[in-house]
Amino acid sequence: MRKGLVIVGAVLLIIGVLAAGLTFQQTNTVAVPVAPSAAGATLNTLIDGTMTVSWSGGNSNETFSVYDCPNADCASSGSAIAVGHGGSGSLSFAVDSGGTYAFSVTNGPGVTATVQTDGFVILTFVGIILAALGSFLLVVGIVAKPRVRAAPMEVAPPAAAEAPPSFAGETAGQTWVAGPSGPETIMKARVETPQAAQGSQQYIKCASCGTMNEPWLHNCRWCQRALESTASS
Repeated sequence: MRKGLVIVGAVLLIIGVLAAGLTFQQTNTVAVPVAPSAAGATLNTLIDGTMTVSWSGGNSNETFSVYDCPNADCASSGSAIAVGHGGSGSLSFAVDSGGTYAFSVTNGPGVTATVQTDGFVILTFVGIILAALGSFLLVVGIVAKPRVRAAPMEVAPPAAAEAPPSFAGETAGQTWVAGPSGPETIMKARVETPQAAQGSQQYIKCASCGTMNEPWLHNCRWCQRALESTASS
């Protein structure tokens, strides 16, 4: 159920019902004189309707007559369309939209009459439309499923910066390591190869770096230079 649609629909429905109900039936009070004078009333409806006239304050011999006026001021009256007798009573009759009707009494004093007209006016139609729209929104609001907000997506924390890979290597007499802040050099002591035992072939000493190399090597195992040009025994 969507509360917004339900609230709007309920408000429109209430306003529409009140507007249609209060304007469909109109009531006013008139003082009805003795003929040949008359009091008039006009039916201000868009379509034909019904008029009900109730009077009181007369005597038992009194005659209450309703006439269809040929003009708006009822200067002249036509034939009676409804007649009642007695000091009080009520008459109901069909009337035409926009028609004017006159009331008068004979054989007695003037009376007070209540004129009630039932018919559709502009506000009645507006009220019906509002009531229909309100009913539609009310039903849609009740049937509709509520909006469900999607749960916020969790954002993974940023991964810690990985340290750059380290590379190690050796150059002549040194060991170097490539770290995060740049190459770092670690000095490495040169390892002397012990002299071969008596009676065996002597090691070859590199004249460049002084490293003792096995007799079968052609390049110095430390500085990688050719032993033929640098060797000395």
